[in-house]
Amino acid sequence: MTISPSSEENNRLAALKSYDILDSLPEQDYEDITLLAAQICQAPIALISLVDEGRQWFKSNHGLDIRETPRNHSFCAQAINNPTQTLVVPDARQDQRFADNPLVAGDPHIVFYAGAPLVDENGFALGSLCVIDQQPRQLTPSQLTALQALSRQVVRLLELRRQTKALQESEERYRNEKAALETNQKRFQTVLKHAPIGLGLLRGEDHVFELVNDQIAQMAGRQVEEMQGKPLLEALPELAQQGLKEIFDSVRQTRQRFVAPEIPVTLQRNNQMETAYFYASFEPVEEPDGTVSIVDFSLDITRQLQGQRDLQASEARFRSIVEQAPMAIGQLKGRELIIELGNPKLFEVWGKDQSVTGMRLIDALPELSGQPFIQLLEEVYDTGRPFYGNGVMAKLMRHGRLEDAYFDFSYTPLRSADNQISGIMIMAVEVTEQVLARQAIEGSEARFRGLIQEAPFAIAVYETADLVISVANPAMIRLWGKTPTVVGQKLVDALPELEGQPFIPLLNVVYETGRTYRTHEQPASLVVDGRLQTFWFNFVYQPLLDAQGNVYAILNMAVDVTEKYLARQELQTSEQRYRDLAGELDQRVQARTEELLQANQELKRSNDNLQQFAYIATHDLQEPLRKMQAFSGLLMEQYAHQLDEQARHYLERIAVTGGRMSMLVKDLSIYSRVAIRQETFGLVALNTVLENVLDALSLLVDERKAAIEVGDLPVVRGDEAQLYQLFQNLVSNALKFTPLDQQPRVRIDYELLDRSQLSAGIQPASYALRFHRISVRDEGIGFDEKYLSRIFLVFQRLHSKDKFPGSGIGLAICQRVVENHGGWITATSKPDEGATFQMYLPA
Repeated sequence: MTISPSSEENNRLAALKSYDILDSLPEQDYEDITLLAAQICQAPIALISLVDEGRQWFKSNHGLDIRETPRNHSFCAQAINNPTQTLVVPDARQDQRFADNPLVAGDPHIVFYAGAPLVDENGFALGSLCVIDQQPRQLTPSQLTALQALSRQVVRLLELRRQTKALQESEERYRNEKAALETNQKRFQTVLKHAPIGLGLLRGEDHVFELVNDQIAQMAGRQVEEMQGKPLLEALPELAQQGLKEIFDSVRQTRQRFVAPEIPVTLQRNNQMETAYFYASFEPVEEPDGTVSIVDFSLDITRQLQGQRDLQASEARFRSIVEQAPMAIGQLKGRELIIELGNPKLFEVWGKDQSVTGMRLIDALPELSGQPFIQLLEEVYDTGRPFYGNGVMAKLMRHGRLEDAYFDFSYTPLRSADNQISGIMIMAVEVTEQVLARQAIEGSEARFRGLIQEAPFAIAVYETADLVISVANPAMIRLWGKTPTVVGQKLVDALPELEGQPFIPLLNVVYETGRTYRTHEQPASLVVDGRLQTFWFNFVYQPLLDAQGNVYAILNMAVDVTEKYLARQELQTSEQRYRDLAGELDQRVQARTEELLQANQELKRSNDNLQQFAYIATHDLQEPLRKMQAFSGLLMEQYAHQLDEQARHYLERIAVTGGRMSMLVKDLSIYSRVAIRQETFGLVALNTVLENVLDALSLLVDERKAAIEVGDLPVVRGDEAQLYQLFQNLVSNALKFTPLDQQPRVRIDYELLDRSQLSAGIQPASYALRFHRISVRDEGIGFDEKYLSRIFLVFQRLHSKDKFPGSGIGLAICQRVVENHGGWITATSKPDEGATFQMYLPA
């Protein structure tokens, strides 16, 4: 029995194939790594092994002649099962997993094996870097560490290969769409001069145009010569009262870029004053002499803005069209299939009115019980795969009676902003009349098939790209001079004499292009009555298309020219019939395409609405929580003397629970803002940020008599609000997780490190060459480092809420802030010995 690969394995194989590395030629970088691994580990064999569906293939095979082995014999297939650990087999002969392995019992007689998994950035194990020996042994800790480091270097080479491939593909697309890239400085300047975006370089206090390209001159309504070498207000005097010079002055003085996504500017263009809208970016550039020049990137977006307004009007018209569409369109929410939306046509098809909105589909249409539609919808929701039905019968209660109706329909899964399936889009067209007509046609076609066999002219059908003869009537078999046994054979095998003649190539062209081929009086050499004879035929190769417009077969109709007139009449009749069928299929393909476009637009609008709903819901939770706390407080204050101890306990529990919920919603709101916040980076003094944090926590610090020591912290580039949240969470955690009977002691230190000084486990997203390491150390309860991977997850707690209150989101916020800044955060700790959190921010 064959076991299908799991979804996770499919994803791993897809990740491996994305590197386009399998079966590639040897490369020196990889050969160097296996040579180095063999020398470090003192092993005769070192391999870079990549594991696909059925084999392990060696990108580099130092000390071994073969390039691949079956996967079921592979040690590396075992190594990738645990991507976080190096698989070490001291003696495979004594290991029940490998004792019977042909690679152990036979060549290359593997005894010792150590393989470090090759894990990509998404956590998929692609294979391993392994060393092999023919005698039992172990690796030293330093050798293991080196092997793991080399495995990471292999992954970096693979990532570089993929990035290089993507870059090459991108460059190839760019070359196809644009002129070839210029190869010298002169051509580069020409490209800048004629770039589709306005480009200007302004120097000095008067902002003299040192560089002006054609586009920016055109946008200004000037010639390049009118602006080149002139101050801003001399070249464009109409800007004097519009604040542009003041903006340039600010950029030059503050050295901060200025970006305006939509800035109106009034210019003298076309012999009149015109107001245009621009996307403008003014970038400060430090010159070698220390002065600041400004690069002006500008793009005239006047037409685009008008286009956006036109698009908004178009969307409004589209919504109106959906409401009035003759197609039934609806939306079901959740796996319960709650009717969320529906246009009038949908309710008409169902025989219901809008009052069923908000009901489960099975409750609104109980007659669907026992029919396949509810199960199909649940499968679409569970699998995320859309379902398309054509001419499917449904029994619906309409006009007071149960009716049989036929539909072409689609069930399309809708996804939320986090890519989770949230509902299903229904699109349906009732085709009862068409289906009944088609059934009549199918009966007619069955009779027609009978007529094919009796037809006086030759007919055959070739299916798939291999041109397998699926139908050949007696007239065609007689024409070929064969027997009915040729049906089911490939055309080239049934009629080998066609080799060298044009018919097989013509059929291949028809199959590839989908275009009909017709000819008259075409000579053909066929073996008839045991000898090769030449005949002349009129024939047609007609592609047959499926519902997606793909060729699935070719219809061949042919007549001998000796019966030319009768064959032509029959051929014209048959061609017209099949042209009509092809036209009907084309119309159905076009209609289906339009349906899919509408479904995609509805899905985008639904995702936007769901994201807005989630944001509003998070903020609106605060109001009922505040009321719950206020009312429970009033009850305790005014009626405490009338309540027994149990009732007072319940009120206290309500207040405490409300407070925890309020803290949770607040932290979730902060986490959401940090997760989606656009980066507004500037220079931030961390000492100032920490002073503000300690000021905000002063009551808690004084109450706990906490001793907080702060070293000299750097100025970093980042988002001040996010960095404030980072230090507030870390300092408050240090105070919170120090027992109440112990004075909290917190020490915050700083050190500047080169990238080469970072340990192997520190992998920041930034490619900076130096990093600020900031440590926050406390003497609290600490934690076991085996839980290190959990503490930065949302809602993960290592202690009870009663002993140490909190939402379980604070450290997740810290990790998000550090990652937003291209850095890395980790921690070291032991139970009852405090904890040290270390942040690495790009310098």
